[in-house]
Amino acid sequence: MEWIRLHFESATGRMGYAVGYKKNLVLKALDPTGIEIEKWTLVGSMITNIDFGGFDYSDDALADITITIQMDRCLLAA
Repeated sequence: MEWIRLHFESATGRMGYAVGYKKNLVLKALDPTGIEIEKWTLVGSMITNIDFGGFDYSDDALADITITIQMDRCLLAA
């Protein structure tokens, strides 16, 4: 939630600066035994869309949150 607020503060309408909200993310693909087989570094990532789904307090099901990310470039570590 804090990363989302760096993009745009809904309470004040203040927009953030790219230097503050762009982050480097690391995605790792693991085999069934938990050994890393691929490692992607997403450089300059920012959130372009987020969907918190429908919250129903009468249901104890897991919440489904979907985040769409745009990055400047991707690096695959060999």
